[in-house]
Amino acid sequence: MKKIILSGFLMAAFFFLGADLLQAQAVQAGVAAAVQGEVKITTAGSPARVLKSGEQVLMGDTIETEADGKLQILLLDQTVFTLGPLSAITIDEFVYDPANDDGKVKASMLKGIFRVVSGKVAHKKPENMVVDLPAGSIGFRGTNVGGIIDGQKTMIVLLGPVGVGRIYVTNTVNGEVIGVDIDEAGNATIVDGPNSGPVPVFQVSQADLDRITSALGQPGTGGTGDSGGNMDLPPNTSVDTQELINILNTMDLMNQHTDDNAQDEARNNALENHPSDEGGKGDDYGGDYNLE
Repeated sequence: MKKIILSGFLMAAFFFLGADLLQAQAVQAGVAAAVQGEVKITTAGSPARVLKSGEQVLMGDTIETEADGKLQILLLDQTVFTLGPLSAITIDEFVYDPANDDGKVKASMLKGIFRVVSGKVAHKKPENMVVDLPAGSIGFRGTNVGGIIDGQKTMIVLLGPVGVGRIYVTNTVNGEVIGVDIDEAGNATIVDGPNSGPVPVFQVSQADLDRITSALGQPGTGGTGDSGGNMDLPPNTSVDTQELINILNTMDLMNQHTDDNAQDEARNNALENHPSDEGGKGDDYGGDYNLE
């Protein structure tokens, strides 16, 4: 009987110890705010559940919005992620010391439309914050950036304000990291997918910027806009998610045409300067990012 009782005490001790260990491993990264519509959160080892404003967000959590869903994720270092409808993010890594603002922020945008306002970690040490995309990643230099994801294709645009911060968008192409630097509000690039470098930087029209920020705009969150370009439209303005995907595809097509024209001009110049090489130059000017 004593052995049985002792075993029971040991089992209870291990149970509570295990619970304490799990609790110790649950690192809070931030909180959910301004949740609208249906938003779900999945914590490792647990089924997805509805997420409400004010709830904790832990390192490793995946958050997904439905067709009517929007929210902001406020990390403890004041980094802010805003997600529009049909969007998803995973908080991969979060370390922060408020005493000296040291830390690391790493997240993966999985789909949809998003905005990121970098916080204290990126302001102190930019290389310690990165946002991965379905293909490629964004490095931050203290700023406000938006993006639209369609499958493995992403458009990334610097939202501003002018003269504050910059982003560096990269992807690995044939084992080499290729990147573009964006430091002017309204400028953007597109990563078409794996093994595709970011396209040359281009300007996004104000109308398209308004559509993007409208899809992310939320009442009562104007402070975020002020810290990184206050371009939100009134809360009752709606933008269809497919319209944003159409913007992405239109931009990509425009860039393809621009690139094709540049290739044609380069090819013509090469032939004019070296007419004897006409038969061997064609392959040197092939496009890197053609759409079907």
